[in-house]
Amino acid sequence: MTTVDTSAAAANTAAAATGSAAGKATLGSNFNTFLTMLTTQLKHQDPLSPMDSTQFTNQLVQFSSVEQQINANSNLEKLIKLQQSAQTSQGINYLGQTVEVSGTDLPLQDGAASLTYTLPKEARDVKIVIKDSSGKQVDSITGETAAGTHNLSWNGKDASGTQLSDGRYSISVTATATDGTSITTTSTTFGRVTKVTNDATNGTTLVMGAGTKGNDISLAMDKVVSVKDNTSSINTAQLNAANAQYQAALAQLQALQSASSNSTGSSSQ
Repeated sequence: MTTVDTSAAAANTAAAATGSAAGKATLGSNFNTFLTMLTTQLKHQDPLSPMDSTQFTNQLVQFSSVEQQINANSNLEKLIKLQQSAQTSQGINYLGQTVEVSGTDLPLQDGAASLTYTLPKEARDVKIVIKDSSGKQVDSITGETAAGTHNLSWNGKDASGTQLSDGRYSISVTATATDGTSITTTSTTFGRVTKVTNDATNGTTLVMGAGTKGNDISLAMDKVVSVKDNTSSINTAQLNAANAQYQAALAQLQALQSASSNSTGSSSQ
């Protein structure tokens, strides 16, 4: 079953919008209080020794600066909302697809799993160790030793031939050169995407469901190397670019919110 979780994105978007509105409301309240105090001071000042206007002029400038920052925050929040919607729409294309992912997390789905490993040069021997989510070794496979990329399928059975339950497993590939030194290898795994989530912190996340709850494997879209059975048009480069734009916009928003907070604190002193 494939699902899309947009509730987190909606909640974060609503919270961000509320943040902008609250900022404007607070600024308006503070500004009205400031004007009340200023007019009171002007009304009761000594005509022969008028108060220095420099301080309240600076405060007016600070209020204006904070207002501009809040408006910038509001615009960025709108931008992030649009990017979140676009990312979710693009992420939906992955639902039901078997994707290739860089790393060592191996989802066992429907009693089967697939992986690849790459050797930069010929090895004397190669050993692939498979462990369950608790770190216990369940199987060990002897791999091919020629230089290059090798595909490997695992039937989900442990060393004694017992069929294991679907779930989250991991792999480690150990390769030794002819001179006995260790060879650095890279690996990828394959899994079917069963869910897409989106939130303001992580952006769009793909989930490969495997077995019982808690065994899911979550990954960012930029971790996808390829799509194995692509039944729809997916452009990984565009998805990665959209995710990068989203993260950049989020960083700008956080910087402006921090500056706005500092300016508000200075104005209230």
